[in-house]
Amino acid sequence: MVESYDVNKIIDVVLAFNTEMRYEDMLNVILTKMMEITNSDAGALYILEDNKLHFRIIKNITLGIYQSADETISLPPVLLDRNNIENVCAYTALNNEIVVIDDVYKSERFNFAGPKNYDKITGYKTRSMLTLPLAAYWNNKVEILGVIQLLNATDPVTKKVGLYGDVFSQPIIPALANIAANTLANFLRLNEVRMLFKSFVSAMVHAIEERSEYNSNHTQKVTGLCVAFVKYLNSCFPKNHPYYFDEIHIEELTMAAMLHDIGKIVTPLSIMDKADKLGNRISVLHDRFEIKKLQLENDMLKNVISCDAYNNEVECLKNALNLIETINNTTFTTDEMVFEVSKLARLTYKTTGGKIASLLDPDDIEALSIRRGTLTEKERKIMQEHVEVTNRMLNNIAFKKYYENVLSWAKNHHEFLDGSGYPHGLTGENLSPENCIITIMDIFEALTAGDRPYKKAMPVEKALDILIDMAKNGKLCEELVQKFKESQVWKEVL
Repeated sequence: MVESYDVNKIIDVVLAFNTEMRYEDMLNVILTKMMEITNSDAGALYILEDNKLHFRIIKNITLGIYQSADETISLPPVLLDRNNIENVCAYTALNNEIVVIDDVYKSERFNFAGPKNYDKITGYKTRSMLTLPLAAYWNNKVEILGVIQLLNATDPVTKKVGLYGDVFSQPIIPALANIAANTLANFLRLNEVRMLFKSFVSAMVHAIEERSEYNSNHTQKVTGLCVAFVKYLNSCFPKNHPYYFDEIHIEELTMAAMLHDIGKIVTPLSIMDKADKLGNRISVLHDRFEIKKLQLENDMLKNVISCDAYNNEVECLKNALNLIETINNTTFTTDEMVFEVSKLARLTYKTTGGKIASLLDPDDIEALSIRRGTLTEKERKIMQEHVEVTNRMLNNIAFKKYYENVLSWAKNHHEFLDGSGYPHGLTGENLSPENCIITIMDIFEALTAGDRPYKKAMPVEKALDILIDMAKNGKLCEELVQKFKESQVWKEVL
C-alpha cells in the first residue's frame, strides 16, 4: 500500500467522479479511479437493489477484462442476510465496514470460494483484497448504495502484488469512497427528480388525451417519431454535428415533444373534437326545420295554403336539409356549394314569439361556407390559442439548464421557416433543428392519423409529398424532410 498520495492525483479522482452524466459511465469512472488510486490490478463494483448486491462493473487489468451489467455480466447477485455473512461484500454492506484481506488463500474470516473458483477458471491469482462500502447519508441515516471490491494492490515500480496495508492510517481511500458514494447518491436523487417530472408530464399528457375520444395517441406518436428519427440521424452524422443527439439531448427533445400540445387542456372539446362544420348546431337546425314543417302543415289545415303548395314547400325543405347535411360532412367545400348555401339564407320560420327569423342564422351560414376542414375562423383562432397556453403554462416551470430548451422547442411547433406559421411568425433564424423536427412529426402524424372524426387517414406517400412540397416552399427544412423520408421510422411507431 502506498503510504502517501499525490494531491493532484486525488483532485483528479474527485473531479472525475463529477464529470459523468450517464449512470453506467459514472459507475465505471468510480471503479476505475478507485483502482488507480490504490494501484489495484482488478476490481468489481456492486449496486444494492432489492436487498441484493448486483454486479455492475468488473475490471481486470492483467486479464484485459472489462464487463458491465449492460453487456456480459451474468453473475448471480449476493443476498444480504445477517444470518449468513460469509461473503465479504455482504458483510461490508450490512455492517458499513471496510474489510482488508492480506491473502484470500490464508484468511479464514470469510468464504472466498468465489475468487478461488475464478482463479481456477482464468488462471488468475487473487491475493490481497480491499472491500469498501459505498455509504451515503439521507435524512441523517446511512444509506448503503453498493460495494467496491479491489483486488491485488500492485507496486507501480516492481509490478509485484503486495498488501493494502492499514487503510485507516491515512483516511484518503475511505474519504474517496465516501465522495464516490455521495456523488452516486446525488446522481440517483437527480434521476428520481427527473423521473418524477417525467411522470408528471406523462400524467398531464394522459389527462389531455383522456378528454377526447379522438386524438388520444397524438402526443405519444409524435414523441415516438421524434425519438426514432433523431436516433436515425445519429446513425447518419458524427458527434458534434447539429443533427447528432446525445442521450441528454434526446431526453430534452422527448420532453418538448410530450409537452408540445399541453395547452390543449383548456381547448373546448366542442372545437377540438368537431367532426363536421356545424357541430352541435345541426340538431338545432333539425328542430327549426321540423318547426317550419309543422307551421306549413298548420297553414294547410287552416286553408292558408293549398295542399300542392304545402307539398312543394316540404319538398324544398327536404332538399335544403339534404344539401345542408351533405355540405356539413364535406371536407372541401366548392364555390358552387358556397353559392347554394348563400341562397338558403332566404328560408324563414316563425319563432315562438311570432317573429319571422331565418332558418339558418349567420353563424350557420358561416360554418357551412368553411372551405376546408370543420372550423370557422373564430374556432380556428381558439384552437390555435393552445400554443400560447402552452407557452404560459411552461413559463411557470423552472426548466433551468437540464431542460433549458424544452419551452422554446415545445411552443414553436407551429412556426415555419418562412415566417408564415403562428403564433409569432418566426423565421428560420429563430428556429432550431429541434423545432423543425417536432413540426415535421406533428404534421406527419396529423396527416396520417386514422382516429380523427373530421378526416380520413392519408396514405404515407401522400403525406410525405405534402412535407416535401412544404419544404420546397420554404416552410420546413428540406434536408430534415428528406432524411425523414429515408428513415421510414414511421413503420416502427405508427
